[in-house]
Amino acid sequence: MIKVFISPSFDNPDNGDGGIRRVVEAQKKYLPLFGIEVTTDINQADLVACHGMSFEDVPDKPLVHHNHGLYWYDVHPDTVDVWHPGHYYANREIINIMSKSDAITVPSNWVGVALSRGHLIPPEVIYHGVHEIPENKNPQGYVLWNKARKDVVSDPVDMNRLASILPHVPFVSTLGSKTPNVQITGIVPHLTALDMLSKASVYLATARETLGIGTIEALAYGVPVVGWDYGGQSEIIIHGETGYLAPYGDYEKLAECVELAFKNRDKLSKNAINDVKSRWMWQDKIEQYADLYKRVINEQKNQIDVSIVVTCHNLAKYLPDCLGSVMDQTFNGSWECIIVEDQTIYLQGGFGSETVELITHGWEWPDIV
Repeated sequence: MIKVFISPSFDNPDNGDGGIRRVVEAQKKYLPLFGIEVTTDINQADLVACHGMSFEDVPDKPLVHHNHGLYWYDVHPDTVDVWHPGHYYANREIINIMSKSDAITVPSNWVGVALSRGHLIPPEVIYHGVHEIPENKNPQGYVLWNKARKDVVSDPVDMNRLASILPHVPFVSTLGSKTPNVQITGIVPHLTALDMLSKASVYLATARETLGIGTIEALAYGVPVVGWDYGGQSEIIIHGETGYLAPYGDYEKLAECVELAFKNRDKLSKNAINDVKSRWMWQDKIEQYADLYKRVINEQKNQIDVSIVVTCHNLAKYLPDCLGSVMDQTFNGSWECIIVEDQTIYLQGGFGSETVELITHGWEWPDIV
C-alpha cells in the first residue's frame, strides 16, 4: 500500500481550525479505501502532501501541494489599504512551496485560473465535500455567518451592513459587531458551529471563499445559501435552486436574496440536500486525491535521469560519431537524447542497454543508429 505523509496533521483538539482541517480529516478517513495509507512517519512515506503554508522539505520524495488560495489585494473596499505584512509573507511562502511541488491542487476553478498564470505546473481542481447528509433540524429563523477568522478575505462587515438593511431579521454570527438584531457568539469549535448551522434558516456566504466547506455543509443541512456571486461560491450555489447570489457590493440585492430565501425555503432546502447527494460527498473527492498521489509516484519512478540535447543543423556528418559516443556511455540510469534540426528526433533508453526507442516528430530521418 502507498504511504502518504500529510501536513499539517491536526492532531490537536478542534478549536475552530477551519476548512483545511476538514480536508485533512476527510483524507485520513477515506484514503485507505483507495489503497493509500496515511503515515505519521515522513521517512516511511512514498509521497508528502502539504496543505496551505505547511511545508515539509524532503528532497528525495515527491511533493503534492494542496493550495487553498492566496490573499487578494482588492478584497473589500473598506479594507483595501489595511493589509497586514503577514499576508505578503503568506503569499510568498505558498508560491515558494508551489515552485517545488510535483503537482498542485486547488479547491475551485476560480482559484485554478488565478494560479495557473505564471506557473509551469497547471493546478488540478479537486472540490471539497461533506461526510454525510445530517439530520435536518427545525429552522429557528436566523441568518448565520460563521467564519473562524476576521481578515481581508473573511470580513463580517458585509454581515453587519446587511443586518442594518434588514432590522426585522435576526442574525447570528461568530464575529462582527453586536447590534439589536445581531448576536455574536465568538469563534466556536466545529461541532458547535454545525449545531448552529443545523438550526439556521439561511446561511450567509459573503467571504471571498476559495470554495467554502461551510457553504457545502449548509446545503447538506438543507439550509439555503445567500451570498456574493464571486469566488468559489459561484461554483457551488445554483441560483434560484439551492440559494441566491447577488452582484458583489449590491447590498440591496443581497437583502432581496435573503427575503427570497425565507420565502422559498422549503423548495430550496430539498434542492440543496439533493444537490449535495449528487455533487458534494467527500468519498469521490478523496478518490481523486488518491488517483493523483498514485500518478505522481508513478511519474517519478519513470523519470528520466539524464537528458542530452544534440543540435545538428548542417552538422549531419558529425552525427554518427556523436550518437556513437552517447551509446557508448556506461551510466546505468534512464536517459533521453533529443536531436534538434528544424524538427526533433527523440531517442530514449538506458545506458548499457540494448533497447533504444527511436521517435520521429513530423519528418523522416535516415538510418542513424
